[in-house]
Amino acid sequence: MNKDFTLIKVHTKICLFLLMLFLSLQGCKKDSKTDPQAYDPGKPVVLSSFSPESGGVGTQLIIEGANFGTDTAMIKVFINNKRAPVIGVSGSTLYVLVPSRADVGKVKVQVGAGTEAKEVLSKSDFKYIFKPAVSTLLGFTDKDGRTAIVDGPFDKAQFEEPYWLTFDQHKNIYLLEQNRGLRFIDVGKKEVRTLFRTGRGLDRPRTLSFNQTWDTLYVTNDQGDERGLSTAVTTLSSGFTQWNSFIYKKQTNGGAAQPQNGDYFYNSYERGEVFKWNKATRSEEYMYRIDDDRWEFNIQFAPSGDFAYIVVINQHYILKSRYNRQTRRLEAPVHFVGGRSRAGYNDGVGIDARFDTPHQGAFDENDNFYVADVFNHCIRKITPEGVVSTFAGRPKSPGYSDGALRDAQFDQPRGIVYDPATATFYVADLINRRIRTISTE
Repeated sequence: MNKDFTLIKVHTKICLFLLMLFLSLQGCKKDSKTDPQAYDPGKPVVLSSFSPESGGVGTQLIIEGANFGTDTAMIKVFINNKRAPVIGVSGSTLYVLVPSRADVGKVKVQVGAGTEAKEVLSKSDFKYIFKPAVSTLLGFTDKDGRTAIVDGPFDKAQFEEPYWLTFDQHKNIYLLEQNRGLRFIDVGKKEVRTLFRTGRGLDRPRTLSFNQTWDTLYVTNDQGDERGLSTAVTTLSSGFTQWNSFIYKKQTNGGAAQPQNGDYFYNSYERGEVFKWNKATRSEEYMYRIDDDRWEFNIQFAPSGDFAYIVVINQHYILKSRYNRQTRRLEAPVHFVGGRSRAGYNDGVGIDARFDTPHQGAFDENDNFYVADVFNHCIRKITPEGVVSTFAGRPKSPGYSDGALRDAQFDQPRGIVYDPATATFYVADLINRRIRTISTE
């Protein structure tokens, strides 16, 4: 009897345990249905406050209110109509990250789906704060400062002397390494490869310029001999891995294609002259002489194609030349900024400004021109009115450091391009053997 009684007691305990577990689960289900934090489509969504009131990209924004629910998949948050990632929610509190380039505007919260979605706007504006900064995209040296030409993913790729940059239509980067060849930086895949090396008469490539259809890349060549190769071309059909001779009998420091129609202009170092290539006759047309013999300069068109800057590298000043769309010629230039044959450093207006070997420049959306000022080791900004200021770097203080614009250091920056879609500059930092970025938003 005692044995049977013991078994009955055990079975009773098991049944009681199972019953309690069942009731507990039912209670949990019941509680989940009446969760006070769950989104109720029958009630309004309330946004009572947010903090902080200002901040930059990645700042955690805390939004207080009511009826947000607990499912982040059901919630969308916008700051000045820019989508902000939602990282957490607890019914009455939302946690989001401030998106880039949010500017100043209302905070908007949307909860629910379809016809049940509710929307609410903040009463006050969020103020976006951006701190421009210089950083390193890729490239590195060993502890002794040595490097090599190495292809591969961004974390493995290396450069010897990055010199001149240009974008293709997909915002991938083509890079000339000084006296070494052409590299390709695939921004999407984050990898680098060498397209071709110098040699066979293309020994000192100086500038790159795409034609208007992006299938031809002009490569100028300063080979030290007026009888040699002036400009080579490489085309999409070869994947830009092979080049062909195009123009001879000039020692050319710079050439550029007009952005809309592809008219190609180039220079002669020996006599300081500008020429245009006539596609129909396959011959050159003389434009003008900008100054004196042995004037080393490049030609850089504004995106509008309405004018070009002529950057005189070895004489430390910049001219401006208007493009005449009727005659399809670059008109005789005017002295724009910098002191002719006067190297130095000075922010100022027009000819009162001073550069020390200005090189490649890049235009922003407002036709401001940002030029790599080689031996001042910084990036200078030139407004359309000719006001020159220091944009990034420490003037006359070469080095390598990332950070705020005027705290960062460059060492003989040579090339620069600008992507308006991301508000980012890319800089060929020659002696640091790196590609740097300047984020401006």
